[in-house]
Amino acid sequence: MDIEMRQLNQEDVKQATEIWNYIVAEANSFPGDKHLSVKEAAAMFTQQTKTICARCGEAVVGIYILHPNNIGRCGHIANASFGVAKEYRGKGIGRLLVEDCLMRSKESGFKGLQFNAVVATNYPAITLYLKLGFKIIGTIKEGYRLNDNSYVDTLIFLKSW
Repeated sequence: MDIEMRQLNQEDVKQATEIWNYIVAEANSFPGDKHLSVKEAAAMFTQQTKTICARCGEAVVGIYILHPNNIGRCGHIANASFGVAKEYRGKGIGRLLVEDCLMRSKESGFKGLQFNAVVATNYPAITLYLKLGFKIIGTIKEGYRLNDNSYVDTLIFLKSW
């Protein structure tokens, strides 16, 4: 599979929004609980340090957003969110996204990449992050609310350089 990683542009926004909203609806990884219109998503994507999409031919098959984890004196550590289109999961797209994000984080001057709320039942993400050298630095008990209103823990991951 030939995958192109590139900065999200206007022609990618609709498909990227569909991926984003699908993951929000799954309610097992993203913290947001509201679908975004294409206009709202475009504005959100534009506000990031980087919004990158993975394309296979004409299809956007994955996206990530990269931005500071915090402001001011804590702005040197990055944060990111990743999404892969359902039909492309399990094909290595997630790994390509995270590896590209690590490279662009360094190029953007960040000194580390932190994930604040990895849902403890998101085994594919947890496995990938550990393989790529991230460390679990904390657990937030019942930090995520599932669609059925039950709660699961979230994990905090960090990789510094």
